[in-house]
Formats: sequence, structure tokens, C-alpha cells
Amino acid sequence: MTPAVLLIGAGGLGCGAALGLAVGGARRLIVVDDDRVEESNLHRQVLHRASAVGRPKVASLAESLGERFPDLEVTPLEARFEAGNAAALVAQAAVVVDGSDNLATKFLANDAAVLGGKPLVHAAAVESWGQLVTVPAGGRPCYRCLFEELPPEGSGGGASCAEAGVLGPVPGVLGALQAEEALRLLRGERPAFAGRLLRYEARTMSARAVRFGANAACRACGVRPSITALDPAEYRAAACPS
Repeated sequence: MTPAVLLIGAGGLGCGAALGLAVGGARRLIVVDDDRVEESNLHRQVLHRASAVGRPKVASLAESLGERFPDLEVTPLEARFEAGNAAALVAQAAVVVDGSDNLATKFLANDAAVLGGKPLVHAAAVESWGQLVTVPAGGRPCYRCLFEELPPEGSGGGASCAEAGVLGPVPGVLGALQAEEALRLLRGERPAFAGRLLRYEARTMSARAVRFGANAACRACGVRPSITALDPAEYRAAACPS
């Protein structure tokens, strides 16, 4: 069977990644998202048209991709990526691409990918900057090696992601980079950003990569991992735009 890419999220990151994957020759794409197209998001969600406002994002994205890339098999799943379905969804894919719009889902995507032995390409975008990192199959290092835990609820820390917003092109840039990294993985090549966090800043048109290593105490991929199953209580919503 043709290897599939699981794309979590059909927003700005997801649209950029899906387009890049299709252009790059991917043949199977599974897209999971429970949101609907909103007019205020069209500036960064480039595969959704104004006529699709109010429709499920996964249906809109699948239709748009189908018109342009008839050889691409797209499976749209109108559902939230959550602890109850994450393991089964990850098991269907060769590569997982995280285009989600909240921190809880990003930690869940990492844990599900590490437990499932699948590589994960993570990205985030807020204001004028974005970041990207690839988690190799099984981790070592993984997303938790860097960020460890979700921030405590009500911990503050300045403007929230939702309040800050995001410049329209930024998710597209990060999504395209995610697609290129996922295509490298599909071809069996070494990922470019395993153990390297890429930070992109649109206002200065600059990017830098910071190397990091595996954390022996990591709860997901450390020497004695404590995350051995996906417990819903582990993941809390903390929204930011994608």
C-alpha cells in the first residue's frame, strides 16, 4: 500500500503542508480536523475559498486538492485528534505532520507518534515567527525533550496566541517546510531537523537553527518513560492560530 501522511489540522499550517506534499509527489493524505472554514482565516488558509465558509475544513481541503491533484488520494476525517483516536490514526501513517492549532494537541501528537514509532514533523506559527522540529521515530529527541510539559492553566506569560494573531504568510512558509521534511522521510532520507529547532522570523526574513539533544528524563522518550499510554487527563487545550 502507498504510504500515507497523517496531517493534523487543515488550517494555515495544514494548507501549506498539504499543498507542498501534493506538489512534491505525495500520493496518500489523511487529514483530521473538526473545525469549519471561517472568513477571518482565509488570508492564511490558502486552500479554502470564500464559498466554503461554514463547511468542514477537511471537506473543503479535500475538494480543493482533488481539483488540482487528481492522483492524490485524500481521506478527510471530520474529527478532533484526541487521546481516544490518536493511536489508531498514527498507526495508519508513515509520517505524521502536526499542523494543529493548540498546545495540548501538539503534546498529544508527539506522545502518540513516539509511542507508535512514527516520525513527526511539528510546526507552530504566531505573530511574525514560527518554529519547526522533526521528531524521529521513537523520539530521542522528541518535542517533550525541549518543552517538557504543558504550561499550567492560568499561568499567564503575556499575550495569548489567540490574542497575538499571526501574519498570513508565516503558516504557509512553515507548512511548506513541513512538507519538504515529510517528503524526505517518505523517501527514506535523513530528516533535516531532527535534534534541531528551526526558528523563522518573517519581519527580519531570518532563520536560525538551535541544536538540542535527547533528555534522559523525558517522560515520552527518556530512559524510563512515564507516558506509556495516552491519558486524556494529560492534555488540556491552549489555543493558538494555525
